[in-house]
Amino acid sequence: MASLLESSIKKQVASAFKGILLEGTLRRPGSTAVDSFGDPIPGVAVTFSFEGIRESFNASYAADAGIPVTDIKVLIIAGLMSTDPLKDDQVLIRGQWHQVREIRERDPANATHILQCFEIEDPT
Repeated sequence: MASLLESSIKKQVASAFKGILLEGTLRRPGSTAVDSFGDPIPGVAVTFSFEGIRESFNASYAADAGIPVTDIKVLIIAGLMSTDPLKDDQVLIRGQWHQVREIRERDPANATHILQCFEIEDPT
């Protein structure tokens, strides 16, 4: 459970950036079950709106961390989204779909999430 200070910081960051950053959509494919043959049966995807920034990783940071040069960084303001992002979620920002390769950072107050993503075809 978040402390009162963490909760306050998360709310202040969300309030400060609301309406200023890029709008995006996080899509979480539905849970899958398997049929009698073991083949996946896709579920219904759930979407969440968010506000954030899409940018490139710093070249030296990416090289040191082993991040592919084609991957991008998406920063999401946590207090402006009703879920936390997960690996393999799909993100639409600036008209392009990406898949979350890794959650790179969650700040100590859980006010922002930094995602490492790679470009994908439109999943819808």
